[in-house]
Amino acid sequence: MKKDNNSHHIVIVGGGTAGWLSAAFLSSQLKNRFQKNVNITLVEASDIATIGVGEATIPSLRQTLNACGLDEREFLKACDATFKHGIEFIQWRETPAIALAESYFHPFGDLVSVEGHNPAHQWSKLGKDQREDFADLFSVQPEIAKLGRAPKHTNDRPYDGALAYAYHLDAGKLVEFLKAKFRDVSVAQIIGKVVGALTSENGNFTSIQLDDERSIEGDFFIDCTGFAARLINADQENEFIDKSSTLFVNRAVTTRIPVEDRRDIIGYTKCTAQTAGWIWDIALQTRRGIGHVFSTRHMNDDDAVQCLANYSGKPIEDLDVRFLDMKTGYHAHQWRKNCVAVGLSSGFLEPLESTGIYLIEMANWALLDMLPRFFSGAQPQERYNEAMRLHYENIVDFLKLHYCLSKRDDGDFWTENREPQTIPETLKQKLHQWQNSVPSVYDFDRRIQCFSETNYQYVLYGMGWAGHDRAQPLNNDIQQMLDALAVRRERLRQFVLRDTQANIDFY
Repeated sequence: MKKDNNSHHIVIVGGGTAGWLSAAFLSSQLKNRFQKNVNITLVEASDIATIGVGEATIPSLRQTLNACGLDEREFLKACDATFKHGIEFIQWRETPAIALAESYFHPFGDLVSVEGHNPAHQWSKLGKDQREDFADLFSVQPEIAKLGRAPKHTNDRPYDGALAYAYHLDAGKLVEFLKAKFRDVSVAQIIGKVVGALTSENGNFTSIQLDDERSIEGDFFIDCTGFAARLINADQENEFIDKSSTLFVNRAVTTRIPVEDRRDIIGYTKCTAQTAGWIWDIALQTRRGIGHVFSTRHMNDDDAVQCLANYSGKPIEDLDVRFLDMKTGYHAHQWRKNCVAVGLSSGFLEPLESTGIYLIEMANWALLDMLPRFFSGAQPQERYNEAMRLHYENIVDFLKLHYCLSKRDDGDFWTENREPQTIPETLKQKLHQWQNSVPSVYDFDRRIQCFSETNYQYVLYGMGWAGHDRAQPLNNDIQQMLDALAVRRERLRQFVLRDTQANIDFY
C-alpha cells in the first residue's frame, strides 16, 4: 500500500488497547488540525479478540472517550464496564496478625475545603488518637462507594457526575467496541504479520513489510507492538530505564469469577496486600477479575496461585488461571525520528494505581499537539520525550510511596521495600519536606501529571504517616475548623445522595 501525497498517512503497528484507542482518538481529533487529510492505517497480526482480564482506569478516560465521540451508556454496556470511585487498600499498613481488617480509601476528586482552604495542615498536627480517618473526613466518596451508589445523578450529562469517577472494564471488549466504531469508517485495518521495516537515509521509517510481501508506506509510525517494541527499539539502541530495583513486582496470576448477583457489584477496586505483593479485585457487570501481582524474587508461581485461591475462597483446581509477565520501566526515547511508542512498547509500570491506559491516553493527547508541529517541519521529539519521562517518574514515586511507608514485616519483600537504596531520591526529598508539613501543589513541577498533592495526602495519611515530631493539642481553632469541615462535607453528601441511584441502575 502506497501513501497518498495529498494526505498525511499514519501507520499504527499493533492492535490491542494501545493500538485501537490511539486509532480512535487520533482519527477523531486530528481531522481538525490539518489542511491535508489524515489517513490512519492499523496493522495487526490477528483479528482474533483478546482475552480481557478486567482493567481499572482513572478519571482521565472519561475525557478521552468523550473526545472519541463515544456514547457513555453504550460504552458501559459493550465493555461490561462499571463505575469506579477509587481504591480501597486493605492490610497495607501492618501485618494481618496485628491489624486483620485495617484499610484505607484513595478516592477520586478534590478534598472538601473550608472557605477555599485545605484544613489538612491543621488535621495533620493532631495526635493519632485525635484524628478521624483522613479520607472519610475529607471526602464523601468512600461512604458513597460503600453504599453502592453511583457517582452521578440520573440526569447528569454523559461523562459528568456529582463526583469524579473512572471505570472498571473488560480490555478485550473495549478493543472490540472500538473496532466496531472506527474500523473501515475512519481507520483502515490490515491483518498481517510484520517481518521488517525500511528506512530512508535520514533514519526515518518509510514502510513496514508483511510476511505476505505486502509493503505499507507511511509518513509517521506508531509502535504498539507491546514489550517487543519492534519499531521504537528496532536497532536495539534505545535505552530502557529499568525500575525493577524500585518496584519489585514483575509477574501476575489472574482468574475470573462470575458475578451471581449484580447487586453485589462494588464501585471501587480492592487491593489487598500479600506477603510478596498484592491482589486486585475488580467487579465488572458479569464477572470479577482477580489478580495476584507478586515478585518472583520473593515468591514462586505455586505459592502465588495458592494466595489467589485463598483470597477467592475456591480450590486451586477450580480456578482458570493465566500468568502475565511484567517488564518494569520505560524507553528513554519514546519518540525517535518519525516513530513514537504507545502502550507497552513505551514502557510499563505495575498496575497498583491503574495507570496503564492513562499512559496511552497521555501519549495521544500529547501527539494531538505535537504531530501538527512535526508535519510542519519542526522536531518536537525532545519535548515529547521529556513530558513522557516526567509522567513515568511521577508514577514511579507515587507507587513506591505505598510500599515504603508500610510497616508490614511478614517477609523480605516488605522490609526490602523500606530500604533507602530502593526509594527514588525525588520521593525521599518529598518525604523529608513533609516531616512538618503536608503535600503542596508547589511540590510538583507539571500541571499535567497523574498524581499530585491530593493523591499524596490520601495515601500518606491513609498509610498512617506522621512525619512531625510533636502532636498539637486539639484547641478551639482546630475544633472550629473540624466543625466547619463537617458541615461542608454533610452538604456535599446530601447533594450527592439526592437523586443518585444504585450503581446497578446504570448498567
